[in-house]
Amino acid sequence: MTERPSLSNVQVAITVDDFVLWDGTPLPDGHTSLDVTRAVASALTQAGQTGVYGFAHTYSIAKDPASLACWDAWLGAGHHLGNHTHQHAPLRWMSADDFCRDVDHAEQLIGRYIDAAPERYFRYPMDMSSGSEGKRGRVEDYLRDNGYRNAPITCWFGDFVYIVPYQRSLITGDVQAQTRLEELHVQGAIEGLEKHAASARAMFGTDVPHIWMVHGTPLAARTIGRIIEAYKARGVQFISLEKAMQHPVNFGLPPVHDAFSNHLQRYAVAAGITKPDLADELFGEILFKCPINGMETLQYYDERVLKPIAERVGSPYLWDWA
Repeated sequence: MTERPSLSNVQVAITVDDFVLWDGTPLPDGHTSLDVTRAVASALTQAGQTGVYGFAHTYSIAKDPASLACWDAWLGAGHHLGNHTHQHAPLRWMSADDFCRDVDHAEQLIGRYIDAAPERYFRYPMDMSSGSEGKRGRVEDYLRDNGYRNAPITCWFGDFVYIVPYQRSLITGDVQAQTRLEELHVQGAIEGLEKHAASARAMFGTDVPHIWMVHGTPLAARTIGRIIEAYKARGVQFISLEKAMQHPVNFGLPPVHDAFSNHLQRYAVAAGITKPDLADELFGEILFKCPINGMETLQYYDERVLKPIAERVGSPYLWDWA
């Protein structure tokens, strides 16, 4: 039997992205964005995690100011909020000036929540600080001048892929599929941390503090407690984002890379090693669970989520799922 990579003494700072305020994200019948935000916040608190930073773009808030109640609930549960732009467009889809204006737009809508946190953190949409070194440099100058620090992602497990299949399982009433997707969500989170931790050791010769990301979804609300318990059982130590951001791997900047990749994966690409990703077999099972005509997983994200963002910012649709 192959020995599983060690997670003993691996440090993890939990962060949450986008929640179901991500425009175009399917929401189960009988649920609201506020319900889901409260459920995720409560699940984290019950698992002993407070002071968790959430990063959510503000496009949906501009359409429905009542959505700000989500952030009242999030902060009321003891968590923090960071800036994630207004439109949630990757940097390479916008000019540096337009991107900075988009950051400022978000600031105007949720700045008072951001200022309530110990630190003013920003996260690039999809963690993609791409386009060119010069463009990113101009944005980084703007962030610094406005009191922000970029809080990247150094561990994820592709959990956005689960959103549409889980919604299909709810639509079809397939309880067995719902249970299986919950199991795969936990399995994917464990495998994702194993692979990112192993990759970091290979590059840096030691463990580094990981900034871990999950999306704030109904599925995450059901599984986050199990994921945290599984991590604890493997020896993972939980730390604050503020502590994780003291490590140079996290505040350094790997070379820009246009492919869909996180901060640690870009270090791996620059180092010429295989970037950490989940097994194709796991992704394959998730993608095709509970098929419904007209609701294919990647096509749904293309047509309902990503292409509308490109249209709003006036960019060609530049995306490669590979």
